[in-house]
Amino acid sequence: MKIVDKNGQQVQTLTAAERTLAEGFAEGSLGGVQVLQANQWLLRVRAQGHWLACDCQPGAVPIMNVALNGSTGTLFLKINPGTPEHASDCVFIKGSREPGAAAPGDTDEPPAAWLAPDAVLKLISEFRDPSSGVGSGGSPAARREQQRLLSLLLTVIEAAGLNVYATHLKTSLTEQFAALRAVATRYPLVDRVPASNYLETRIDMKHMMMLKSRLKDSSVFGNQRRYGLLLDCVERVAGRKVFNERSRDGFDFQGHHLLWGGTHASGPLLALAIYSTTTRGSQFYEMIHVATVPVLSRAQLFPVFRDEEREALKTLVALIDWMASKGVKVTLRRPVIGGKVMDQLILSSDLDRVLSVSLTQQPLGPEPSSETFKRLADFKSIETFGKYVTGFFMRGRS
Repeated sequence: MKIVDKNGQQVQTLTAAERTLAEGFAEGSLGGVQVLQANQWLLRVRAQGHWLACDCQPGAVPIMNVALNGSTGTLFLKINPGTPEHASDCVFIKGSREPGAAAPGDTDEPPAAWLAPDAVLKLISEFRDPSSGVGSGGSPAARREQQRLLSLLLTVIEAAGLNVYATHLKTSLTEQFAALRAVATRYPLVDRVPASNYLETRIDMKHMMMLKSRLKDSSVFGNQRRYGLLLDCVERVAGRKVFNERSRDGFDFQGHHLLWGGTHASGPLLALAIYSTTTRGSQFYEMIHVATVPVLSRAQLFPVFRDEEREALKTLVALIDWMASKGVKVTLRRPVIGGKVMDQLILSSDLDRVLSVSLTQQPLGPEPSSETFKRLADFKSIETFGKYVTGFFMRGRS
C-alpha cells in the first residue's frame, strides 16, 4: 500500500505500522492511543494533499482520499470516483463511503469529483438528431455531463496546487496560469489530444477568434463535436453573461452556470467555459456551459467557499506571511474535491502541528469536539482568532 500525490506518483510505501493503523482505522478495531495515532497520521496525509493507493486488486489501483464528515468532524477513507473498486474481501470497502451517505446511483447530481488524468473528458454531448424531438438537457445524464466541467475546474485547481497557500510557495499570476495549463496537458478532449491544445486563458473576442480558427481548421476531432475551453479570472457572472474588465457588456453563454457549492458568490471568479457551436455544421462558435470557483484575488487564485470568508481569509494569509517572517512556515490548504463540506481549511507547520479551521458563521452540521478544529464564529473577533492561530503555531518555538 502506498501514499501517492494527485498525479498518482508514489510518495512513499506505507510502513508496517502505518498499514496496521490504516487497516485498523477502516475496520474500526483500534482502541486507546492507536485511535489518536491513526487520526494524527491521516490528518498529515490530508494536510499534504496526498492520497492512499490500495494494493488489493492485481493490475488495478483503488485510490482513497482522507475525507472529513462535516456533521460529526470525524475522518473517513473515501474511494475516489473514477478509480477501480476495492476487492470484495478488502478491509477498506467498509470505509469507502461516508456514514449516512447515499449509495452510488442514489442521487442524480453527485458532488463534483476528481477526474482521473489520461481519460477522455467527454464534457459535451454530440449534436442531437432533430427528429428526436425535445432535447434532454435536463435529464440526469445531461446534468452529470455538465457537472464534469465543474469537476474538471476543481481537479485542475487541486492538481496545480492553487488550493495551497504558503509564503515560501507563493507564485505570480502568470505562474499560476502556467500551472493550470500544464495540468490541462494530462486531460484529453478527444483521444490523444490534450485539452491544452484547445485552451485559451483569456475570455475576450481576440482569444475566442483564435480558438475558433484552430477548431475550424482541426482534423483531430473527426466526426465528433468540436469544442475547446476558455479559462480566465472574471469579475462576475450575471444572467447568461460573463463579465470581466475587457468588456462592459459582457460575453454571452448559452448553457448552464455551474457553481461550486451551489451558491452564487461575488468575484473575482476563476471561470472555465466550453466553447463550441450549438448546431451541426454551424460556423458560429460561442460559450456553452460555464463553471466558476470564487478566488481570493486576481493575484492569488486560492479558492473561496463563501463570500463571508473572504476578508477573514485575507487576514489568515497575512498571519501566515507574518509567521514566515519569524521563521515559522505554515501551509494553508483547502480541499476542494472529495467531500461535501468545503468550509474547512487545514493549516499545518513543519508536519508536526495541524489545525483545521472554518471561517463561516454557521456550521453545516454538529460541531466536532476537538482541540484541532476551531471556528471563527466562536471567537469574539478576528483579532482574537488570529492570536489563537499564531499562538497555536508559534508556541514553544525558539
